Amino acid sequence: MNCRERVLRAIEYRAVGGRVPFTISVHATLAKYGEPLRQMIRKAGCDFYDVSDLKIPDAASLNKTSDVDVWGCRWDYALPGKAGVVSSSPLEDWSNFKTYRMPAVPRVSATDIENAERMREQYPVWASVEQFFQIMQNLRGTENIMTDFYTQPEEVQKLIDRMLTEYHLPAIEEQLKLKPDIVGLGDEWGTQTALLIDPKLWRQFMKPVYQRMIDRCHQGGAQAWFHSCGHTREILPEFIELGLDVINPQISCMDVAEYGEVARGKITIVPDPDRQHVLVKGRPDDVREHIRGMYDQLGNDKGGLIGLAPLEPEMPLENLEALLETVSTYERSIL
Repeated sequence: MNCRERVLRAIEYRAVGGRVPFTISVHATLAKYGEPLRQMIRKAGCDFYDVSDLKIPDAASLNKTSDVDVWGCRWDYALPGKAGVVSSSPLEDWSNFKTYRMPAVPRVSATDIENAERMREQYPVWASVEQFFQIMQNLRGTENIMTDFYTQPEEVQKLIDRMLTEYHLPAIEEQLKLKPDIVGLGDEWGTQTALLIDPKLWRQFMKPVYQRMIDRCHQGGAQAWFHSCGHTREILPEFIELGLDVINPQISCMDVAEYGEVARGKITIVPDPDRQHVLVKGRPDDVREHIRGMYDQLGNDKGGLIGLAPLEPEMPLENLEALLETVSTYERSIL
């Protein structure tokens, strides 16, 4: 069984058994720890890409103060390699909406398709589309868009319709040229304790958006993978109802056992470990116990679980090693 088969079998609950597939996210952390961390990653491996290709970035290349993205939003940055904050939003005044032009959809090239075919021989082919609600926040400003749901719902719906038809659905269409196994979607929907907006509003405005995006992924033969930070337990049944294949939640701010019971057999979980506390402030043994305890409560012997090792610069090197070792060797027996 190669890596691609292991991942797809886990998503589809087709009796993976043995080692649970996993992925690693790392960039700025390699600039901090360099070769020692790269060797740890190579030892652990990864089921989503060839870690031998990882390059250590130049720390200076991660330093930037501001830039403007393709949506016309100005970003300011304080920490190297970290997401910044939007300081200027092109639709802060709704009067700009009539003349606002959506960015061009990134095109898939013949080279991209060739690279995807080579990737498919060993690893799942991954495609991704920009977040949706996050861009709405960026375009209007967070406080504005939150108020708009109540005070200007017609304008919100117009923005949603334009983004969906002029950018996001065409972007999925373009990415499907790769014949991807997985299309990555996502939006941050929770605070530490609750959903960002009233669930009724989420169902009214956003659920139809995700339904169309997920349906298009499935029509193109791809699994739909959704990342969402924060406390999103209230809409987990909605994600399942939408036909979502994989959910990547910030599960440490929710009841892991209860979340696992609701999801088991219906959706695959890629649980984000506690990178706010345990991975940063704990000892290596705390990290190992945290990962194993969490994984034991998710998925089952048929699959439904994919591991994730998010390597952050704030984590001590010994904790990064414990995280990689635990995630890369966790096994689930076949009953």
